[in-house]
Amino acid sequence: MSQLQTQRRSSGRAQSGAGLVVALIMLIVMSLGAIALVRSVETGSLVAGNFAFRQSALLASDAGSEAAVQWLIPLAALPDLYTDQTARGYYASVPDGLDITNSGISTSSTSSSGVKVLIDWDNDQCQSQSGIVCVAAAPALATDAAGNSIRSVIHRLCLSAGSPTDAANSCLLYQDASGGSAKKSGISYGNVKRFQTSAGVYYRITTRVMGPRNTIVFTQTMVHF
Repeated sequence: MSQLQTQRRSSGRAQSGAGLVVALIMLIVMSLGAIALVRSVETGSLVAGNFAFRQSALLASDAGSEAAVQWLIPLAALPDLYTDQTARGYYASVPDGLDITNSGISTSSTSSSGVKVLIDWDNDQCQSQSGIVCVAAAPALATDAAGNSIRSVIHRLCLSAGSPTDAANSCLLYQDASGGSAKKSGISYGNVKRFQTSAGVYYRITTRVMGPRNTIVFTQTMVHF
């Protein structure tokens, strides 16, 4: 009888030991699951936060485009726009080899002469890179309440500076339907000239917004007058 009781006690202790091991394993599994859940929530919050910053920067880019338009309006009918206005980030033509985002991945970022043209968005002379042409952007607008810094450049969509009517020049033009043809997909600010027969030149406004968490957004707007 005493031997039987001893065997039962030994079996009970073995079962208790196995149950403890199982419980510890389950505890580890549950802990790993909790950690994974927390990390998933943190990642989701980070993605949502980044998306919110991007949307804020995208909306802020309207201010840069509108400032450029307001600068262009009084000059649209003047020969002032036939030449570069570098202090305002205006260029009378689109240079060969332009890399508008300074990313180095643009398929057209190298000119026929092998020279890249970058925009000095950060006022650092394009980090003093060699073998490139660094051109100025317009002065930055006042940083908005969300912490977004806004700058823009304007390119007249012409092959070269000078009058768009010069035989040696070539520009992307808009002409109202009343003039016999129409090219759309641009925003017209020249309502007073709606029924004119002469063609207007397209201008491309590129706005860069740098926001919190190193958020960078580029937008482009095509306008004609």
